[in-house]
Amino acid sequence: MSRAGSTAALAAVTVALGAVAAALPWLGVSSYVRTLVYYACYYMALGQAWNLISGMTGYVSFAHGALAGIGAYATVIALNAQWPVAAGLAAGAAAAGLASLVIGATSLRLRGAAFTFATLFFQELVLLIVRKLPAAGGPGGLVLQEIYPTSLPYVLMVVLAAVATIAVAALRFSRTGVRVLAIKHDETAAVAIGIDSTRLKVAIFCASAAIAGLVGSIHAIFVGSLFPDVVFAVEISLIALAVPLIGGVGTAMGPVVGALLYVGMREVFQVVAPGLHLTIVGLLILAVVLFMRDGIVGAAARAWATRRRTAVPAEGG
Repeated sequence: MSRAGSTAALAAVTVALGAVAAALPWLGVSSYVRTLVYYACYYMALGQAWNLISGMTGYVSFAHGALAGIGAYATVIALNAQWPVAAGLAAGAAAAGLASLVIGATSLRLRGAAFTFATLFFQELVLLIVRKLPAAGGPGGLVLQEIYPTSLPYVLMVVLAAVATIAVAALRFSRTGVRVLAIKHDETAAVAIGIDSTRLKVAIFCASAAIAGLVGSIHAIFVGSLFPDVVFAVEISLIALAVPLIGGVGTAMGPVVGALLYVGMREVFQVVAPGLHLTIVGLLILAVVLFMRDGIVGAAARAWATRRRTAVPAEGG
């Protein structure tokens, strides 16, 4: 199957599964199952946002938790000012996108660990600012004044996860995606053949941040209250990294697999030993780094390709 055909098939499957998931509130499915699906889509969308910049360019970001938090705060402030929901969500995406321009215009000129540390510093800086900012409620946070039906953020998060997955798949096989991947493999060579790496990285980072901002915006409507130490916890940025890393960095299905695995583990260990799932996630990341550099999806694809190669001679004989 061609690359265009593969992308179209993935898009069709994603749309079909997303439609089924979005319909669950009206199919009599329990709130417990809907909550699990919601959080799976939450981590899928956040993982795809991270995957868009770090998986495609190789620049590892620890800022996506902060970007989601910026989107959450911008949306709650807008909705409390009686903005329509669509405008509030747009405000969250725009605020995160603008924040990414500030950090990206400077830090994306750095490479390797320097960029990673810059984004980690940004995460902590945003937390300090929000704690001191009266408009953001200071240490006490903000509460959404209007209560929205839970079906609204649920459907929005499912749709966002599906759209983000399709967007990553489409980018991988586009001309822009080829240029972005060239930066990941050898940025010096990419620049030498005429690719404007800085501008391209900033554009991708901005798109990635807008998705992360939307994740935070929708989640703010879902939870209804924001506390800075919770919203800007480093753990959120770590999970945004872990989900695609475990599933398969740079692949459209990696964050999907990683998110389902993470939510499943969290739910199991929440009953047996709360918090232990984070240790398991750390061990999985270690295993991926050592034995499966392209994650579960990549390992499965290699196993399938090997099986097909070995099966062809047997069928011919």
